[in-house]
Amino acid sequence: MNNTATSKDEIMKVCLRIAANDGLKSLNMRSVSDGCHVALGTLYNYFGSKDELLIETIGSVWNDIFSGGDKKSRVPDSFPGYIDHLFDCIGRGASKYPNFFSSHSVSIALSDRDEAKSAMEQYFSHIRAGMANAIHHDKSVRKDAFTRSFTEADFLDLVLDNILFMMMQQRDDHDALIEMIRRTIY
Repeated sequence: MNNTATSKDEIMKVCLRIAANDGLKSLNMRSVSDGCHVALGTLYNYFGSKDELLIETIGSVWNDIFSGGDKKSRVPDSFPGYIDHLFDCIGRGASKYPNFFSSHSVSIALSDRDEAKSAMEQYFSHIRAGMANAIHHDKSVRKDAFTRSFTEADFLDLVLDNILFMMMQQRDDHDALIEMIRRTIY
């Protein structure tokens, strides 16, 4: 056993390694305590249950997906470029964490905990906020692209819904979505 104090960051590194190598389905208190070389009870000092551990791990995976990779890469100036960038991040995430997107949705859907659903909404809200920022900074968007009956918020919701659907379907080709975006806003 590890006699030194284990930090939450060290525990999350082990959780991410398990998620990457074996999938979320293999994540449990025992596998994490074994990976950290600490007693099972030590984990309960940081996480009250497997659900709490899973929720935090899913958040760490999302963070790794969208902040990982090439730190020097520039976020594109155009909205379609930003969506393409999101798909690049998702593709890297799917390679690093196989089946994460489908198992993540199942894990959240099966959870009765409000924290799990709230965490999922927070991840998607973060993606949507990035999309909103990107469309606001895209100088090429037509002034009449949005109306009262088809607002920018409606458009962003539709795009996000398509991204999430394609993620869960593990579809790599997003050219049709990018073309739809271009035809709508330019």
